Amino acid sequence: MKRKFMLLLTCLFIGIGLVTAQVTKVTGTVISEEDGLPVVGASILVKGTAVGTVTDMDGKFQLPNVPSSAKTLVISFIGMENKEVPIKPSVKVTLKPMTELLSEVLVTGTYGSAKKLGSMVGSVAAVKSEKIANRPSANFADALQGQVAGLQVFTSSGEPSEGVSMRLRGIGSINSSSEPLFILDGAPISSGAFSAINPNDIENLTILKDASSTSIYGSRAANGVIVITTKRGKGVKPTVTIKGQYGISQRAVENITLMNSEQYFNFCETVNPNYKTNEAFQANKEFALKHGISTDWYDYFFKDNAPTYQLDASITGVANNTNYFISASHYDAEGIEPASGMKRETVRSNIDTKVSDWFRVGLNLGLSYEDFETNGFAGTGNSWYNVATLSKWAIPYETPYEIIENADGSISYGKRKNILDKIGLWNPYYLLENQPTEKNKIRLYGNAFEEITPIKGLTIRAAQAIDAFDYRYRYVSLPADYNNQKGSASESFQRYSSFTFTNTAEYKFSINEMHNISALVGQESIIYNGSSFGASVDNITDGRLPMLSNGTIPKQPSASKKKKVMNSYFSRLEYNFGEKYFFDASFRTDGSSIFGRDNRWASFFSVGTMWNVSKEAFMEDIDWLKDLKVKFSYGTTGNSAFDGDPYYPSLGLVGTGKYNGDQTFYISSVQNDGLTWEKQKTINIGLSARLFDRLDIDLAYYDKKTTDMLMTIPYSYTTGHSSGWGNIGSMFNRGFEATVSYDIINRRNLQWSVSANINYNKNQITELFGGRDEYVVANTGIKYQVGMPYGELYYVRWVGVDPADGQQIWLDKDGNETKTYSEDNAVFTGKQRYAPWAGGFSTSFFWKGFSINADFSYVLGKYTINNDAFFYNNPNFAGQLNQSTDMLDMWTTPGQVTNIPAANSELRFDTHLIENASFLRLKNLTIGYTLPENWLHKTGFIKGARIFAVGRNLLTVTNYTGADPEVDSNLQLGKYPNTKQFTIGAELTF
Repeated sequence: MKRKFMLLLTCLFIGIGLVTAQVTKVTGTVISEEDGLPVVGASILVKGTAVGTVTDMDGKFQLPNVPSSAKTLVISFIGMENKEVPIKPSVKVTLKPMTELLSEVLVTGTYGSAKKLGSMVGSVAAVKSEKIANRPSANFADALQGQVAGLQVFTSSGEPSEGVSMRLRGIGSINSSSEPLFILDGAPISSGAFSAINPNDIENLTILKDASSTSIYGSRAANGVIVITTKRGKGVKPTVTIKGQYGISQRAVENITLMNSEQYFNFCETVNPNYKTNEAFQANKEFALKHGISTDWYDYFFKDNAPTYQLDASITGVANNTNYFISASHYDAEGIEPASGMKRETVRSNIDTKVSDWFRVGLNLGLSYEDFETNGFAGTGNSWYNVATLSKWAIPYETPYEIIENADGSISYGKRKNILDKIGLWNPYYLLENQPTEKNKIRLYGNAFEEITPIKGLTIRAAQAIDAFDYRYRYVSLPADYNNQKGSASESFQRYSSFTFTNTAEYKFSINEMHNISALVGQESIIYNGSSFGASVDNITDGRLPMLSNGTIPKQPSASKKKKVMNSYFSRLEYNFGEKYFFDASFRTDGSSIFGRDNRWASFFSVGTMWNVSKEAFMEDIDWLKDLKVKFSYGTTGNSAFDGDPYYPSLGLVGTGKYNGDQTFYISSVQNDGLTWEKQKTINIGLSARLFDRLDIDLAYYDKKTTDMLMTIPYSYTTGHSSGWGNIGSMFNRGFEATVSYDIINRRNLQWSVSANINYNKNQITELFGGRDEYVVANTGIKYQVGMPYGELYYVRWVGVDPADGQQIWLDKDGNETKTYSEDNAVFTGKQRYAPWAGGFSTSFFWKGFSINADFSYVLGKYTINNDAFFYNNPNFAGQLNQSTDMLDMWTTPGQVTNIPAANSELRFDTHLIENASFLRLKNLTIGYTLPENWLHKTGFIKGARIFAVGRNLLTVTNYTGADPEVDSNLQLGKYPNTKQFTIGAELTF
């Protein structure tokens, strides 16, 4: 009996030992690498099991029943990089913030999950937040100039509310838009929203260039895609950042020297000797020269210290599986011209939360209010009447103030003139008071998403996005004493919205950890709505009662309402073998209400491959070559963005009018049931490499062919219409890109790097409408011709001035000299509006908290017509408008060698007005100093402090003599000059 009891007891202890051997107790701590603080609520999971827990308030955790067969713990937390560690009785885990991976990760926008930049088969480029943060421009896109090979960005005006124009890899169409598609946090937006976005809210931008990266966007991606990603929550503890900036603005270039009063009087007498005996002219001359009256109108109208203010505040963090970033901003900029400026208030809230292990939701919202002025001086009755032109043309012996003749024969100046009586125009400062305007816009943009992962690898996502604004405009022209002018008033509003609904399912899995596969399918619908209303009245007789209701003569009101819809289905397949061989393919079908009922649907596709050569076994012993990838892609994309953004271009619309006092109806546009998508086929070949762990090289060749171009086709007037939309014509853009960066010094406290990029693009028209080979656009200097670039200027060639008689010499079509001007002698000049060469270069230096960053941009081969020069270099306007000092070299005597013809030789719009608008610009210069952390830790609450200074457009090298070479136009007249800006600022982090 005793032996049986001992045997039972032995078996019991053995069983207990076996049970004990099957489980292990594990304890540990999770901290943040960023600040060394405990991570609260981090998820701890035994890999391959359902055993898990979360960290407590001290970042600690306990797992009492870990299977002995388990080898690995998986630690995860929102906003931080997942980490796997081997199981030990006690572990200490440090998590990195997800933002440290931004140099490697590309956010792909609307469709699918983020991917590493190095795994992208397509041609892509990324711009980090530091390249656009703290810039004094209201429009963040201005800072992109020169940053990305193949991307040309132009700011055509110094007005604070001015937008930008963009082109990626050339001009892809003649009459439809060449602007890229813009995606903000997964939702499409228009470039009009750029001024409503606080640049300091942006985390990064990704530029998608080729068909492999853009084809899944289908009908909207012919001109490339720019993905804008705003900031997300990071850090274990809440981080508060406050930033303030102050700066001033002034003209970026000053290339024109105008005549002073003495020069002007003498010039007028040279042009017209009758002025020498004209009593009124001579009286003005004697009086002005005696009293030294010579007004510098540039100095009067343009400010050299127009202020800019900006204040930003944000809070970011991660708590209880919720990632949050909340910000607010105030921006206030005065223009360098009167009646121009912009005030903007923005708030942003980006929140997403992990409701459970399989369910995640998020809401990203941006709200802005813009109040701005633009100084068009509406209602003056002069289309050219603005500060830019008036400052060039106003005669120097005119003054903006009344002249008081004193008893001793001297003069003094009285109150401001409302009318510049010697030239018969309003003083713009008076117009500001007499014609007040109110312009404001409130904009809402954002998206919500719901995402579930029912099984491992499968993500089902639904997203809803909005981009909407409400614009208000109010203009009043108060009654004036001059000419007994009565008052008038007008008010209008415009409302726009686009709603996007996107649903996707993505499945990612691996086979034997070598075959990595991702498949995505999706559906998307976009609904656009627009409406507007306007009313105006005349005969307001009392300036104290300027409302619409006080006018006694109402005018015909205006109203519009429009809507368009797009529906799409798409799919994408991605495969890679051991991160060595990559393949992807996409397919998309789009339907749009704007096209003809017979051709509303179109399909687009792409295929792409990449070979990661550095992963091959034969590369293992090549230490100096750290990375080498070769890419190829081919695909199609579409374009549905018409010039002018019509909503019903395929329909025969009905218009209304009046005839003999009765309302009439007429067909205002021609119906085209066959109107369909403009299409583009693209080939891309790329190579990227990293050498010596210092030098990065990225090369690409592309070939884009546009077919079925959306163009306005001229009709015979016998049809009752001048033109209509059609799909006729084709062109190609071919070019190469190169980006090089080099880390000269890369140490912990001393870093210095340089980078440069260049793009060459060749454009050529290959087909036109109606079987014709050429078509001249009247009065533009533009001609379309098969075999020639789109945008090459078409003018009569100007040779110079004959020293014998001062007459101008031109060339006829055959190259023979002639003194008879004829439009029939216009030819292609070899000078293009669209620059074939563009790029940028930059340098970045850091030493013990001190940093300096300089970004340059350049454009080569860009030409434009300086229409201003037709007026200030023209003797026909002597006595009416001021002239440049170049006119002092006007031909006057036989044998004189000059480029300024005689006064009796009429100026023409020929090649002498074409100027080289190529430029090199120091786009941004930032100097900063970050205070040492050990100084700040003593405060107990300040985490970081930085002071900085920023300069924009500080240096411009150009031969162009007009307002600014950056203006994106084939002709410049009265342009608001671009600005250079200087700002200082400080940033505190708590």
